[in-house]
Amino acid sequence: MAGKGRKFLETKLFGLVIGVLVFLLLLVLSTQTVLISNLELSVLDFNFRLKSVFRGVSTQEGVEIKRADPKLSPDILIVGIDDRSLDTYGRWPFPRYTHANLINTFTRIKEKGEREAALFLDIFFVEPSDPAYDALLLKSIEDNGRIFLETVLQPTPNAQGTEEEYFARQELLFQRYGKIHAITGDWTKLATHLGIYPPLKPFARATRGYGHANYYQDADEVFRRQPLLVRSSRLLEELRLEELTLDSLTAQERAQYTRLAWIDRQNDYHDVDYPLTAEVIEDLKEAMVRMAPPKIEEAAEGQEPLSYYVVRKYRDEFLPAITLVLALEYFHKGIEDIEVVLGRHIRIPAPEIFNEESGAWEPYALVVKPEVVDEEGNVVSPAVTRTVPEILIPINEQGQLLINFMGVRSSASPSGHQTFPVRSYAGYAGRNAGPDPEKWPRTMAMAGKIVMVGPFSTGMAEDEKTTPRGLMFGVEIHANALNTILMNNFLYYVQPWVNTLILLGLALLTAFMASRLPTIWSLVLSLILIVLYFFAVTLLFELSNWIITLSAPVFAILLSFLAVIVYRIMTEEKDKRRIRDMFGKYVSPSVVDQILQNPPELGGVDKELSVFFSDIRGFTTLSESMTPQELINHLNRYLTAMTDVIMLFQGTLDKYIGDAIMSFWGAPLPQADHAMLACKCALRQMQVLGELNTSLSPERRLNVGMGINSGIMTVGNMGSLGRMNYTLTGDNVNLGARLEGTNKQYMTNIIISEYTYGLVKGRVLARELDNIRVKGKNKPVQIYELVDVLEGLGPPAPLAVVKGRAS
Repeated sequence: MAGKGRKFLETKLFGLVIGVLVFLLLLVLSTQTVLISNLELSVLDFNFRLKSVFRGVSTQEGVEIKRADPKLSPDILIVGIDDRSLDTYGRWPFPRYTHANLINTFTRIKEKGEREAALFLDIFFVEPSDPAYDALLLKSIEDNGRIFLETVLQPTPNAQGTEEEYFARQELLFQRYGKIHAITGDWTKLATHLGIYPPLKPFARATRGYGHANYYQDADEVFRRQPLLVRSSRLLEELRLEELTLDSLTAQERAQYTRLAWIDRQNDYHDVDYPLTAEVIEDLKEAMVRMAPPKIEEAAEGQEPLSYYVVRKYRDEFLPAITLVLALEYFHKGIEDIEVVLGRHIRIPAPEIFNEESGAWEPYALVVKPEVVDEEGNVVSPAVTRTVPEILIPINEQGQLLINFMGVRSSASPSGHQTFPVRSYAGYAGRNAGPDPEKWPRTMAMAGKIVMVGPFSTGMAEDEKTTPRGLMFGVEIHANALNTILMNNFLYYVQPWVNTLILLGLALLTAFMASRLPTIWSLVLSLILIVLYFFAVTLLFELSNWIITLSAPVFAILLSFLAVIVYRIMTEEKDKRRIRDMFGKYVSPSVVDQILQNPPELGGVDKELSVFFSDIRGFTTLSESMTPQELINHLNRYLTAMTDVIMLFQGTLDKYIGDAIMSFWGAPLPQADHAMLACKCALRQMQVLGELNTSLSPERRLNVGMGINSGIMTVGNMGSLGRMNYTLTGDNVNLGARLEGTNKQYMTNIIISEYTYGLVKGRVLARELDNIRVKGKNKPVQIYELVDVLEGLGPPAPLAVVKGRAS
């Protein structure tokens, strides 16, 4: 179990565990906090800024193409109340007769087929002005017949005493244009508005259609979405909490979008769960006692004030956005034709478009490839179109559309950059042709266009809002929202499971690389992975309108890389200390360095090795002639000289057994020439021993016997958990030890087995001695006396480690 635990904690395996932990951390941050979602808002804005309105100029011989972004509708025109208009008509608001003049300009066109499809006034007509001016405006609205006005909604109620008037105005709009009845999904998640400000009743009766003009900013105070439908809530009655019963809200009332709500001390509204049950009422009482302020009524003198909690009953009506209404008008559909599924879509079935040439409504088609014309205006290739059987507008649970902004803020000047065409309000309001049809122009190039009139001057009406493309006037935000619908050019969030799968995949891939590759390579590949993923996300947004989470996967790559590298540093330093402690006693420092670069398998493994044993002849007699201290010094001098030779020839010192030495070659690092290294080491030891003996008195000179055997042996850490040694075991080890002792019988110093001789044959001088039978072996073993090495006894070249093996 301990071995399995250590295996699991190795970087190659535990690195993947780190990747999973990083994935889980970021998954929690993505789903349980707003950190990632807020970062994604900035990523979304960056993607918007990468868009370009003009796709460039493509030419070929005799053919020239100059076109704007094909995803921009040519049927949207902004009439801006700009600086020129303010210079012409004075400070805002203008007298309403100027608006009448503007409307009349569009109305008074001889060719009715050349008229606009709709004329939207992003102007409030909530309060009456000069009666004569109001009358002129009303007459122009009636004559035009294509005017769309807006209703303004507020979260707070209308001033006390005015509610009936404003709700009566809205009821006229409902009667005139209709209202949304069927909604699938939890409609209580829609934005709630208690205050409503529709246009004056005469204007409401005359208008072609209405819609709300509200936008909502995200957490970073940037406007990116438009609620395509919202709730307008009308207070029906107030109920005392203690009087609340199971029948306080019936199923019939609920079917008519009636609900109960209460207000906490922060003036936040809370819907009461439906259906009403005893448990729901009990939980409501606990919550209101804890969070809601009581209502206190003054009592008569001498009596206690009356205190109680209030539950309010509201009736909800659903108002469409003005952009949705304009799109329905463009598609020849009514509000009753749409299907609303909150959290999924608003469906506009079978959209149509008016063909000015044929004078008939035809199936709506989008241009896939624009026509190509030559320099003389001749059509080289016709436009390619695609019929749109239905428009599916993606919305979230709050009924909000993510607007696909097509460019930066447009300039009021035609010479400046214009994402949408912008014309001056003054240019149309001052062009009134009068009531005589004979003096009306035949056309004004408005055929089939949706004209949007609104403020377009800085500081005017506080109508500038921050968008992903910078500050933008409200009317242009409307234009971008409308264009998104008309061009079927919606932005789509991928399913959450896709983002989760990407997050997991990148975290594990990075962890895999960081745990197996060198740090520099894993860093380079991680950075390349980030760049590739960034371009993939950007291109999918640009080409396919898909929105994929960028920040969480990028964090996953960075955190996985850093976490694995830190873990590697911690564990590898620990492993290096362990290896130094373990092998520093057995091999030379240079070999230790090679082992640290490529740590070996330290468990028991079978490998082909060469084992070496040596022992001093007559050591017992020698020890009797010396004091213990002299004996230790003498022995240490000998062992030091012999060990230095073993290290010189890259051997691994196994152990000292009294005056005996055991060492081996071929582990912990592989050595293809292990048998030759052992032979050279033995011969060199005999030379060094001879040099040592010349410095000793004859009675203290040493004679040794050495045995070398080669074959398959088991090598690894052996011992207890508290104390281990890196050593060998097996029959071939025992044979090597017996060969060392056999030197006494043949009066030799170095004996090698037939197995070792077979590996060095032709490179050494050896004298065949005998066939011997050793204990534990049934088959006799041929033995040889090692005499010399033909290539000399020079030390080997330093070890070179390549991809896990030493040579």
